[in-house]
Amino acid sequence: MARLLRDKDYDRVIQTDNLSQITESSQQVKLDMEQAAQAEMISYLKQRYLTARIFTDTQVFDNTATYKGKNLVEWTETAWSSSATYTINQRVSFVPAGSAYTYGYIYQCAVNTSAGESPTTHPAKWTQITENYSLYYAKTPQAEYDKTKSYAINDQVWYEDVVYTCIQPCKNILPTTSGFWTAGSTYTFSGALPTDTTKWTKGDNRNQQIVLFLLDITLYHLHSRINPRNVPDLRKERYDGNGPTQSGGAIGWLKKVASGDITADLPEIDPVQGNSIRWGNADGSTTRASNLY
Repeated sequence: MARLLRDKDYDRVIQTDNLSQITESSQQVKLDMEQAAQAEMISYLKQRYLTARIFTDTQVFDNTATYKGKNLVEWTETAWSSSATYTINQRVSFVPAGSAYTYGYIYQCAVNTSAGESPTTHPAKWTQITENYSLYYAKTPQAEYDKTKSYAINDQVWYEDVVYTCIQPCKNILPTTSGFWTAGSTYTFSGALPTDTTKWTKGDNRNQQIVLFLLDITLYHLHSRINPRNVPDLRKERYDGNGPTQSGGAIGWLKKVASGDITADLPEIDPVQGNSIRWGNADGSTTRASNLY
């Protein structure tokens, strides 16, 4: 199962020391509880929403990897070492003394260095690129398909990793529908640094409400694992409202979404298309709908 969260996400809801206590400093324990929480959320959302698009994999950027449109990466580099020498274009992470950003920045070597020449002591030999652990998401080659938009012949869209070309004017007809669209090639790329603005956009394209609720549910289960009878009230409230009806917190929201009381800003499941409807008239004749549904 994909991992939507990243370690740094926990900083927004719990202090590092407290998190270490409830995970017993075990990364695997945290990952296991994340997956359980994710599965719990999917059970509420899967009837209405495309959960595979919601709970995507947040990867660590790898310059040798192949990426698709909307892939999200976290960019970090190996920490600078005082005993190492660096050559032009090598990249490191480095935390300058007194830095306002806890995790420091990513630097690229501009001039070959000798051992001990850091971005602080020899700034002319280094170029600061971005904050360490920055998020970037891959651009799509064309605008993403929008079921509310009318398309004309030769309009192109990106849908499910493929570029499609419109061959007949249409609206609310999936690009996979033959007779209205033709498929091109699957879009992928590799070898482009996140600084390449033709391929990447700096930012986080995850639904932040989903991220927050996933954190809340995970932390509730982590506390329950340690002592189910002594879960902090804050975690209970953020999980389900701390009441017998589970009408609040993350679970309360998920229940309302599942029942249709709330429409979430999430990718919805498209209805099956490609069939027509036939029904009878009062005179015994039949009428055949020509519209796809």
